[in-house]
Amino acid sequence: MKRRWIGFMAIVVLLMLAACSDKESQGNSGDEGAEEEVKEEEMKKEKDSETASTEVDIKKAIEQLVFNVEVSQSDQKVIFDFSLKNTGDKPYKLGFTSGQKYEIIVRDQDGGTVYVFSEGKMFTQALEEKQLKPGESLSFTETWEGEKKPGEYTAEVTMQLASINDMPIEAKPYKITKQFTVSEKTESPSEGENTLGDGEAFRNIKVSGSNGHYTVTGEARVFEGNFMYNVEDGHNLLVDNTTYQVDEGAPAWSEFTINIDLTQEQLPQNGTITLTLFQQSAKTGKPVNVNYIPLEQIN
Repeated sequence: MKRRWIGFMAIVVLLMLAACSDKESQGNSGDEGAEEEVKEEEMKKEKDSETASTEVDIKKAIEQLVFNVEVSQSDQKVIFDFSLKNTGDKPYKLGFTSGQKYEIIVRDQDGGTVYVFSEGKMFTQALEEKQLKPGESLSFTETWEGEKKPGEYTAEVTMQLASINDMPIEAKPYKITKQFTVSEKTESPSEGENTLGDGEAFRNIKVSGSNGHYTVTGEARVFEGNFMYNVEDGHNLLVDNTTYQVDEGAPAWSEFTINIDLTQEQLPQNGTITLTLFQQSAKTGKPVNVNYIPLEQIN
């Protein structure tokens, strides 16, 4: 009887030890799971912080690289002078996916394409990079030669920039449209005179704000003291064509301030929110002196 009692007690002790071992194992497993969750949360916060920092950097870079286009005419030649200037205080590395760094497309008053810079040309397919120090400009000049029909034309000049400091650019923030007129008899312009279009209409553009709320300031030199603007994300029109009235008309420069407020539902998941400033031609009603101002790139 005594032996049976000892055996029974031994079994009870073994069962209690096994239960304690299981409980300890479960506790350790729970601790390890909690540690993994903490690590994942920290990694997510770090990734979100890096993404936010990249978005701020690319937005600042796009604002500090200022694109300018001028169109002039001499005899039957139309000359395109354009540049990308670094107005910031640090250098930028510009990345291109090929030897083609820009594109020029000219359309007539009926919308037909009459000139494409890249047509019939060969470009290297290797990646190319250009360093742009503070205050420096990347400048180009192209000439459209040959006899042209008299009338109004629209030139669209676009920088084919793929990245800034190795940060990719999905949209085309550096694109400007200019309208010009070819008369029946063309003459060389006198010094300081631009015989094409209305010349520069907007300057000193500055953008502030984020997450759908932006303030855009600048100066406008526009006929009858008004111009138009809209906002889009590359797919959808977020703000319809809106007329803005400045204090004085051309030739005076007048300051303007545009406040833009978008709802969270309007913000795209991916894309660049762009403000377009332009005038309407008194003859055709088509947009002229079009300027594209990137407000924010959302990834």
